[in-house]
Amino acid sequence: MRKLHPWLLGMILGLMSCMVSASENDSIKVGDLLQKASLLPADSCRILFFAKSLLGVSYVANTLDETDEEALVVYLDKVDCTTFVETVLALSLTDKNGKSDFGSYKQALQCIRYRNGKQAGYASRLHYFSDWIKDNEQKGIVHERTGELGLAVSQVLNLDFMSTHPDNYRQLKNNPSIISQMIEIEGRWKNVPVSYLPKSCLNVSPEELDIRNGDIIAITTNIKGLDVVHTGFACWMDGKLHLLHASSVMKKVILDPQSLFDYSKNKKAHTGVRVISFSSL
Repeated sequence: MRKLHPWLLGMILGLMSCMVSASENDSIKVGDLLQKASLLPADSCRILFFAKSLLGVSYVANTLDETDEEALVVYLDKVDCTTFVETVLALSLTDKNGKSDFGSYKQALQCIRYRNGKQAGYASRLHYFSDWIKDNEQKGIVHERTGELGLAVSQVLNLDFMSTHPDNYRQLKNNPSIISQMIEIEGRWKNVPVSYLPKSCLNVSPEELDIRNGDIIAITTNIKGLDVVHTGFACWMDGKLHLLHASSVMKKVILDPQSLFDYSKNKKAHTGVRVISFSSL
């Protein structure tokens, strides 16, 4: 009998006790997508298959913050940039594990979204994307490639945006106990060096850039106390790198007609990108 990884066993047990917000339509759509994926050739890019299957889905901000109590929110009819990435990754992880049922998908989504795969309230959600990357690397789900890229440079993170702007977050407003939990988490990200690829480099050749179809793209920022302001997936078209993402401007999931270089070049808050690949388990 195959042994479960400790984090996977803990995640399954945690899912039994946590609130879940989902509809029958979500269950049907997950099953349909996973069944279609099972028929794809072995060398298909499953990440892009699932991402493109969600083209046109509505962009809605803060979909995870609609309830007072933290719940595992499972929406396939509305996403923001982070939940879009998590949804695609959870579908890919479920498919990778040879599963096609809604329960396995929910387990995968919880594992990706929460620290150590366990939903234990608002602060257990991986809010900062650097924290998200690190935790999901430790679980063997993703691998950050940024530091391996020849054009990457280093920056030092000091994360504190959430605790210093509590009124921006429904669950933090007038809730000092959760703010204290976030301060403790942010304390782990003081003076932490990370690599990023400057946005000026995004116009070089595909060979020099070495970003692959389906890589997760995390757009870095110069906003004080923040690390990442947008996420999506890499998609090459006609020798140019484009972003497949949930667009707050177009209000839906799109394959951006602009190259990623053109998309970012005039956005003053964008400094570059981090590149993360889905790992084989």
